Amino acid sequence: MAIKAPIFWQTLIFLLLCLTALPGCIDDGAQTRAGMDNISRQGDTPAARVGQTFIYESDILRAARLQKLIKTDEILTPESDIYQTLLNELVDQRLLKLAAIEADVQNVSEVNRRLAEARERILATYYVETHLKGQVSDEKLQKMYEAQSSLRQNGLEAKVRLLSVKTQAAIKAADAKLAAGADFAALAQTLGGDDVSGLETGELGFVSRAMLPDDIAAMVFATQAGARSKPFQTQKGWHIVEVERFRRPPEASFEAMRPQLLRYRTYLEIQNLMTELRTEGEVEILSIPLNMPSETDNE
Repeated sequence: MAIKAPIFWQTLIFLLLCLTALPGCIDDGAQTRAGMDNISRQGDTPAARVGQTFIYESDILRAARLQKLIKTDEILTPESDIYQTLLNELVDQRLLKLAAIEADVQNVSEVNRRLAEARERILATYYVETHLKGQVSDEKLQKMYEAQSSLRQNGLEAKVRLLSVKTQAAIKAADAKLAAGADFAALAQTLGGDDVSGLETGELGFVSRAMLPDDIAAMVFATQAGARSKPFQTQKGWHIVEVERFRRPPEASFEAMRPQLLRYRTYLEIQNLMTELRTEGEVEILSIPLNMPSETDNE
C-alpha cells in the first residue's frame, strides 16, 4: 500500500507540522490589532486577561488537543498541570504579540511575508481537514478492512520444518534417519549447511508462499498436512520438508487494524485530492534548473 509520489509525503509532513502549532498565533496583516483578541465568545469562560485581551478556556483545550496532550474527548480543569502549563504558554505568547504590535512590527515587510505564508498554510490545512471529514469515515474504513480480510483469507499458511543439505548422499542419509525415528528439527539443525536454502533449517513456524523460495514453496504446498516430502533438489541443494498443518492467516480485528487503515485512507485521499487539484489547476513551473556541465565539457 505504499505511495511513491514524494509530493504527498511532503504534504502529510506539512499537515502534521501545522496541526501541532499553538492556536491564536496567526492573524493576517489586517487583523493584528490587540482588539481582535478581545472578541466576546458566548458560553466561553475567560482563563486570563492579558492587557485588554482575554485568553479563554477553549484556547487551552484546543492547544492541548493539537499537541496531543489529551484525547479528543477529554476535558481539562484549572487544577490540571497541563492546563496551567498551556495557560502560561499562551500568556507568554500573548504578551509577546502585544509587545510586537506595540513595537509596530506588523508593518515590517518580513513580518507580513511570514504572516502570509502562515495564513496560506492554515487555509490549506483547514481545507484538507474539511475534505477528509467526508472521505475518511468508519464506514469506508470498514469496507477497506473487509476487502483486505477477503484477500488475506484467499491464501494459506503452512507450519513447516525444513532440512537442507548440499549433496544427494547427505539427503539420503538424512531421509533414512528420519524413517528410523530421528527428530526432524534436531537433525535439520545438525545437518543444515551454511547458505544451503537461504533459510534457517529446522522449525520455520507458519509461513506463506511469499515467504519461501518458489521451488521450496511449491513442495511445501504440495505436501499434505502431517506428511513429509521425499528428498528433492533445487539450485541451492537437497531438501526435505515436513508440514505439520495448514491454516488460514489469523484475522486481526477491525479495531486493531483501524489506525493503519486510517493512515492509509488519509494518505490516499490526500494523494487523490492533490492529483485532482494539479490536474484542474493552472500550474506553470517557471524556474527551470540549469544543466550541469558534464565531465567531457571540462576536458
